[in-house]
Amino acid sequence: MRSSNTTNKYIRADSQKAAEEGNLDPLIKEHGSTLDSLETPNKNTILHIYLTSQSERSFKFVKDVLGICSSLLLKVNVNGDTPLHIAARYGHADAAKELIAETSHHSEIDIERGEGPRDGVRKKLRMTNKNKETALHVAARYGRSLGVVEAILSNEDPEYTYSANDCGETPLYRAADNGCEEIVLELLRNPNSKSLNYVGPVVKRHYMRPINYQLRFLILVINYQFGPVDFVPVIIDKLLDKWSSLAKDTDEEGWIPLHYAAYKNRTSVVRKLLERDESSAYVADKHWKRTALHIAACRGFIDTMEEIISKCPNCCELTDIRGWNVLHYAVISKKNEIIKAVLKHSSLFYLLDEKDVKGNTPVHLYRTYHPDYDHLPSFIKGEDTDISKCWKKLHKEVQFSGNLFLKKNDNLKWMKDLGGGPLGKMVRKSKEEKEEQEERRKKNMVLNFEKVKDSHLVAATLIATVTFAAGFTLPGGNISGENDLKKGSPILGKNLAFKAFMISDTIAMVLSTCSVFIHLMLVVVGYLKRYYWLIRCAFSFLFYAMVAMVITFVTGTYAVLTPSFRIVICVVGLSFFFLFYFMIRVSGNLISLDDDDDDKDNGDGITSKDQAEILSWVTGGISSLLSFIRIPHLIKKIKDLLKNESSASCMERTSLKAKATTMAKVPTDFLIVHHMAKQWKYLLGVQTVAGISSLLGKEQSPLLIHVPYQIQLFF
Repeated sequence: MRSSNTTNKYIRADSQKAAEEGNLDPLIKEHGSTLDSLETPNKNTILHIYLTSQSERSFKFVKDVLGICSSLLLKVNVNGDTPLHIAARYGHADAAKELIAETSHHSEIDIERGEGPRDGVRKKLRMTNKNKETALHVAARYGRSLGVVEAILSNEDPEYTYSANDCGETPLYRAADNGCEEIVLELLRNPNSKSLNYVGPVVKRHYMRPINYQLRFLILVINYQFGPVDFVPVIIDKLLDKWSSLAKDTDEEGWIPLHYAAYKNRTSVVRKLLERDESSAYVADKHWKRTALHIAACRGFIDTMEEIISKCPNCCELTDIRGWNVLHYAVISKKNEIIKAVLKHSSLFYLLDEKDVKGNTPVHLYRTYHPDYDHLPSFIKGEDTDISKCWKKLHKEVQFSGNLFLKKNDNLKWMKDLGGGPLGKMVRKSKEEKEEQEERRKKNMVLNFEKVKDSHLVAATLIATVTFAAGFTLPGGNISGENDLKKGSPILGKNLAFKAFMISDTIAMVLSTCSVFIHLMLVVVGYLKRYYWLIRCAFSFLFYAMVAMVITFVTGTYAVLTPSFRIVICVVGLSFFFLFYFMIRVSGNLISLDDDDDDKDNGDGITSKDQAEILSWVTGGISSLLSFIRIPHLIKKIKDLLKNESSASCMERTSLKAKATTMAKVPTDFLIVHHMAKQWKYLLGVQTVAGISSLLGKEQSPLLIHVPYQIQLFF
């Protein structure tokens, strides 16, 4: 055996490849027992190299390497990471267990101090890298590292307290912050409860304040709602089992966990906290004296508000520093259903007449938001109940008080001031401010669409080109007989799938061409705010052209393939719509997570409201598509009439057809589009579409009398 090559400072490429593949024989043959001399520029050993992989790693390679060169066990790279840190990062549980087992065989222990092999193992488990992170810190960050966490905790001292890293984060905090719910539960199940007692440095995350670690962790769990919906109450149960006082511990703003749960609309968490301690519903914050009920009402969260009222109805009597009760805050939410939810309790009617420190009742605030002389909440109009009588009486008093106009601006300014802390973000804007913000938002969106106009134009042009060519390259070919009167006609002209192919291809070509035309016009006139509606049309046309192109491909291949391949093509082709649905859901969820920062720029000039509007452009046409299939009773009636009354006059049928067309909002000359419904039935799951498509079958040919002759050729 030869020693390692001293002329080359770093590991050679062939040796590194062998380490990556877990091939030990070439390494032994080349370097013998001096495997610890093989390092990369960052001082990664062959164990670091082998374990740095997403794919599964075998413990056998680790065992064999350490059997030859045990010093590799504690070798660290430039970041201070041991092989155990790397195994923890990539979730290699078997390799981590082997590393821990080997540590017990090669640990230096102080017998005079009474240390045993397990003490040596624990010393190595607590080794930190340059970020002051142990292997447990690293493993807690990744959900795939649950097995590593279990292996470490099974060998750790239950009394040992894990300190925080450079960022003030303990393993438990890191697991919660990254949404690793299984690791969080494992850490909480572990008897190592003292690891939660560490009070680390301040970690500023959104609006959390410097507070004790346990409360900070609980607020983190409530705010982020990671994992399954029913997972957070489990975490809260375990935390409150250990520290029951957490339910009333306050942060710098005087907020307790119930305030945060109400602010984030975590109804299940509110329920759990109130089950533990109902008196927490009466705790007000430090500066504004607002309870969780005030916050839920102001935010418009009806389920959370009703949960608090059902458990603690007396907390409705509490007012804040301005004298506002829960009904004042319900008015601030600008949602009539919130006001109605409070007033449905007859015992709370008196809140309507309660005045704040400036003499404003909830009705005064309502009139400030709705200056129309006779404006009443929708649930009050036309009603003759006790609540409506009480509201109307106060409404008249406010109208004739004489100083409403003078107080309006003062009230608006006061109502917009919701103080500091999380609720301070909820600044209520006047109508003029909202209009100004809307204009600014549209201008920003136009500017951002101008940046990507080239990409949109290329996509639209490609779709137009492909669909134009497909219209002349018909599936199945054309009739070519010399003496055939139908020479040049499509062979599959009477095939339903072929008809759908031609219709969807035409739709895709027309929509994409329209999108190209709009972009070309905008290049000439400029991407200005007044052409915002054109940009919206171009985007929508491009998307629906893409949808029609997918349908074109599926129906075209369906028409020419054998039955066995048809199903495969349909499933694979229509998988686009599953991806579309998934992306819309994911995008919608991500936007909903930012509901507190609607006006916050994401770095590209597009806010959460902008993203939500763009999604509405994509999904807005779906309701129009469904509008003509919402009349199953009429369709059934027409089908029965056509089936059972063969002697019905052509004029009568035409009248029925016109009625159906009007209700369905589909122009008569384009009734042919309904043929696509039979294909869309499988996509949309709407059984009534079959009734529409059957109206256009051969036996109902009189219905086509108003369809242009050129379109009839396809039937």
